[in-house]
Amino acid sequence: MAQIDLPEGPGEERERMWQLRPEMGAAADAFSAAVQDTSTLTTREQEAARTRIAHINRCIPCSDARIDDLAGSGLDEAFYEGVDAPDERYSRRERLAIGFAERFAAGVDSFDPVFWADLRSAFDDGEIVDLAAGCAKWLGLGRINAVLDLQRSCAIRLRPSAAARAA
Repeated sequence: MAQIDLPEGPGEERERMWQLRPEMGAAADAFSAAVQDTSTLTTREQEAARTRIAHINRCIPCSDARIDDLAGSGLDEAFYEGVDAPDERYSRRERLAIGFAERFAAGVDSFDPVFWADLRSAFDDGEIVDLAAGCAKWLGLGRINAVLDLQRSCAIRLRPSAAARAA
């Protein structure tokens, strides 16, 4: 049950919450769509970071969400189950994306010079911005849903970004 009084009517709790602040809801939706649609990271890199954030947020719907066409994206259930302890099934970039997500959720002091050097040797600056924006989306919007207890109604429909679909 939501921790705030939501407007009555059709729609999921998250949608009705944004009716209380429509401009913010529109901005959140636009940010979310831009991050999802324009990312240049691979689907596996995005999903590794997104799923790790979902586990940190303890968001069950986000943790259970899967990308459309798992096999076509090179994913399987073992991929999702292993993000909390990444091993050799993950590429170096995927492991770094998971590490970035963990540090992003923990706070700025979690980033040390060694991690930054490793990250910058694998990702260009634009990709790091891409990863940071994704983590901001997943952590921030997911945390709103979790704190306000809206997460159980969160509809999750995932599709690869245009760049990932073209690859």
